[in-house]
Amino acid sequence: MIDTVTLANIKDRKIQVLRNIILTLVILIPAIGFGQSQKTLSEILWSRVNSCYSMFEDMDDDGIPDFNKIDDSKNGYLKISGSWPTCGCSCSSEVGAFKNSSGSYIILQSDEVECCWERRISSNHDLIEILPDGFGINNFTSEPIKSDMDYSVFFLGIEIPRIGTDTKVKIELIPFGLFPKGVNLICFEYQQENHHKYLYGIRDVAKEMSDIETINYLLNGSFDKISPTDNLLISKEIGTDDSRFKSMEEMREYLIQLKNTYDLYCKLKTNELILGWNRNESKFYIKDEGEKIQQITFRDFLINNRYWSWMC
Repeated sequence: MIDTVTLANIKDRKIQVLRNIILTLVILIPAIGFGQSQKTLSEILWSRVNSCYSMFEDMDDDGIPDFNKIDDSKNGYLKISGSWPTCGCSCSSEVGAFKNSSGSYIILQSDEVECCWERRISSNHDLIEILPDGFGINNFTSEPIKSDMDYSVFFLGIEIPRIGTDTKVKIELIPFGLFPKGVNLICFEYQQENHHKYLYGIRDVAKEMSDIETINYLLNGSFDKISPTDNLLISKEIGTDDSRFKSMEEMREYLIQLKNTYDLYCKLKTNELILGWNRNESKFYIKDEGEKIQQITFRDFLINNRYWSWMC
């Protein structure tokens, strides 16, 4: 049997082992954190663009991946871009560091992968927290906008400055045919997902129709008023394959969605803002507005904007 003294000794040893483990953790955890914090600014920025960088290949067999770069990472700016053989696909990644009053860096990043229609802006902090208070669609309009759409219409593009901290942001129309789900009209990312539709047929009808009222007839469902010539044009866009519409009614439904997008676009006073950087608050503020939006007709809106299509 184990006597009382032996049990006490075992208990003391267990307590000592536990103390040693706790002491080790107390020493190691700050050391690990310190080691991580010692990454140079250049290393931080290069690690952010690795997703794009990892796609590049050594095309000329010199042992170095082939891509373009603007590397001022030691001063807080880095941009890489390039393509690779598969489908001639390409990506770009641009990243900048904004220093706050405590000496820490807020990272702002913009990424694009063309062949999968992917756009994204991101940060090492919550974007909502570093953008101006209440930032949204109403910063670009003369009057408040309320919308019940369940998908985003605009993407927030960012021009990251190489020199200084003034940053241009621009809301850009998401390519027609992509419908990123969300309650906000402006999104921070979109990509080609299951919910997409080839809408080029609408563009072709708008461009080639002989009667300028045909678009209105389609919108209103007044199909009987469409001229024989334009009826023939529309019928070419009706079919069972994925590049066409199942019926004229389906074409009308998507045309209505584009008309709603157009109506929102017409309410913009500008699509650009200049943001200043507040080091003390670690966030941006609205410093200036861009040029006034030039109004266009719905037909030109349909003809001149970008549409989603298959790339591979």
